[in-house]
Amino acid sequence: MSHGVVPDRVAEGARAGIGPLARALAGMGISANAVTIAGGVLSVIGAGLLAAGMPLLALLILLIGTIADTLDGQIAKASGGGTRLGAFLDSTVDRVADGALFVGAAASGANRGQPLLLWASLVALVSSFLVPYVRAKAESLGVNASVGPAPREARIVIFLIGLAAWALFDLQVLFVAAVLALAFLSSITFVLRVVHVGRQLSIKER
Repeated sequence: MSHGVVPDRVAEGARAGIGPLARALAGMGISANAVTIAGGVLSVIGAGLLAAGMPLLALLILLIGTIADTLDGQIAKASGGGTRLGAFLDSTVDRVADGALFVGAAASGANRGQPLLLWASLVALVSSFLVPYVRAKAESLGVNASVGPAPREARIVIFLIGLAAWALFDLQVLFVAAVLALAFLSSITFVLRVVHVGRQLSIKER
């Protein structure tokens, strides 16, 4: 599976790096579903802190939430494989977490009187929901849609890098730039996926 602007080697290396932790948690009887839900809750809390103007605390909470989001799949593998309930929870919680991030960013823009951040966040919010929708619908029709520069992993990485620039170096302009980039890249990914699916379906129906 493509990771967009995030190099595949980096993404796979990160997963491999948390493998021992996932196996340890699985050995302790901690379920993948519990970690999934915990990651979603942390993402919502982090987004609330972002909206409240506390970028450093938001960054720390969101980093933990992101680790949990990666851990759940590894824990499921270590426990003998995932379940349909686990897949459903993972997909649903991902949408909640994605929505929370951009709502938090939009609220931050509104609270700080920054219309550019507000509107970029809203565009990113909508496009980030359209990207996985197109993929899910395509797969239900028997074709794939794993194309484009901004799948979910790439969006999370870009968001956190921008937030880190604000939280650690007081460079909020880079956070705004990151959200703008996400709005653009997610929109491009949506369009590319629609075109990609359309071509595949046209070929199948000839």
